[in-house]
Amino acid sequence: MDTLARQVDLFTSCKEVKPGTEYDASHDGTDAGWGVQEAADPSWGIKERAVCKDFRRPMALLLVSDMRKFQTAAKKAKAPFAIGKNYAVVPVGDDQIEALSPSGLAFLTCAPDFSPPSGHRTEKALVDGCVLSDYFPT
Repeated sequence: MDTLARQVDLFTSCKEVKPGTEYDASHDGTDAGWGVQEAADPSWGIKERAVCKDFRRPMALLLVSDMRKFQTAAKKAKAPFAIGKNYAVVPVGDDQIEALSPSGLAFLTCAPDFSPPSGHRTEKALVDGCVLSDYFPT
């Protein structure tokens, strides 16, 4: 998790990294990081969840034990993510998304109408109907 947090911090602020349950216990729910229920649900394939803060908002960092399960759950939830081989990041807000776009993470989306601008690549994800792209829409 420390390696992932350091990688994210190269592109956008990722400070005060805390394990998800520790972060959740220290907040009243108004500043919750993504994934409180999802990390506890085995269908997501999340091995570990942590939360770091940029200057204002929490950002979830996820270590994923089964990326096919994760992508299947993301498709059902209709939620986009920034992903790597065995991890995912849940940026909050356009500034975090824009900052992460050159990070080497791929944008996972299952939106049927997703079409990146010319010059950007897409590739098939592990789950039918989903794609990975180097384009992060804001």
